Amino acid sequence: MKSHHFTEGLRRTFPLFIGVVPFGLAYGISAKTAGLSLFHTVFMSLFVFAGASQFIAVELMKQKAWAAAILITTLVVNLRHILMALSLKPFLNRYGIVQRLAAAFGLIDETYAVSSIYYTEKKEGFISFLFASAALMYAGWAGSSFAGYILGEQIKDPLKWGLDFAMPATFIGILVPQLKSKTIVCAVIASAISAVAFKVWMNNPMFILFGALIGASAGYALEKKWTR
Repeated sequence: MKSHHFTEGLRRTFPLFIGVVPFGLAYGISAKTAGLSLFHTVFMSLFVFAGASQFIAVELMKQKAWAAAILITTLVVNLRHILMALSLKPFLNRYGIVQRLAAAFGLIDETYAVSSIYYTEKKEGFISFLFASAALMYAGWAGSSFAGYILGEQIKDPLKWGLDFAMPATFIGILVPQLKSKTIVCAVIASAISAVAFKVWMNNPMFILFGALIGASAGYALEKKWTR
């Protein structure tokens, strides 16, 4: 049974794996132009494993920002992972702390999306599913980061190849299958509007966190109202 969940994790994650490859290539190219070595580029993918924050860190390095500013900014961007972990916690409570900590490392947007859908369908959490999903995305991200760095000289302008759209396309692929109720649709709309408003107002990565919090709050309030 466990092998079945592991295989299912690979199968459901594969379309997102394809989407993350061009994004990883773009990161590798960007890291090279920022002056990072091949070792540091791949090391970041292996030990940070968070695409959005890695891109932001590289851009801040290009601007010669202070180390403290880079750390704080990437921390803020990654705060959304707390919300994702809290969402999956009820499904995985029966597993030991070591297993849950290992799974937490692989909890990125893509693995969260497929896992939350699968767990909701089964009404139970299977950590082998999350491990499979994370392993596939981890290999794809690290491998494409390496390839992007190596191919950096051949791909002078990644935007010309449309690689900048890879991540938005991936997130659209994550989002659309989850639009199954009016509560979720309203939460997404609230999140999108508030995120754009905060982006225009603040022009820093905090807009991601505020958009997520407002969307989640709107969804929670509507769920309580409509289930009375």
